[in-house]
Amino acid sequence: MSDHTDDENPPASSNRSKRERSTRYPGVSLAESLKLCESIDGLGLDGLTASAIASALGYKNIKTNTFSARLSAARQFGLLTLTGDGYGLTPLARTILHPVDPAEVPQLHRQALLKPPLYAELAERMGGKRVPDPEILGNVLYHNHQIIATAKKQAAEAFLESARFAGALGADHVLHPDGPLPPSPLRPPWLRLRLPSRLLPCPVLRRPRFASTCNSGTRMRAS
Repeated sequence: MSDHTDDENPPASSNRSKRERSTRYPGVSLAESLKLCESIDGLGLDGLTASAIASALGYKNIKTNTFSARLSAARQFGLLTLTGDGYGLTPLARTILHPVDPAEVPQLHRQALLKPPLYAELAERMGGKRVPDPEILGNVLYHNHQIIATAKKQAAEAFLESARFAGALGADHVLHPDGPLPPSPLRPPWLRLRLPSRLLPCPVLRRPRFASTCNSGTRMRAS
């Protein structure tokens, strides 16, 4: 029997007769998902069942929230895929974990960032704009993306952490899904600095022609 654990995000409460269901979202960040993949790769767990992976990582139950959330998020980021009853590393995960060109890894992180449909929607909506803090972003997820109230803050924090890790969200809190903007070309110092007027070069003014005429007339009378 299959022991897949990540088809749905955990419900808000198991005590309700009609449980709320949330839009699927990564429950942990991209960085945490990659740590799981590193463990699977390093311990030779690639292709094993969820139960075998959980046991090897020290989890007593595959339904443990920490394990099931990481497993689900890794699938949503395109890092793990189902292989029969097991979970295998995807080509994207293998390329990130064993890069031929390390300079390409940040771009691969951003590629993984946009794999979850929810994150792709947020990138399209907020790209080039300032992203709100977790509380306000959680409300955006609640009203516009069908994330239930008990999960909205966790979903918002996971998105922000993932975007920062992938280099898509900088200190200015502006979202750049394709990566940081290139630096502006250097300008001459006199354009970058506003110098006091006394230090600015003075324009060379040509003397009016009538001035030389008057001066010559003065010299003639003086002689």
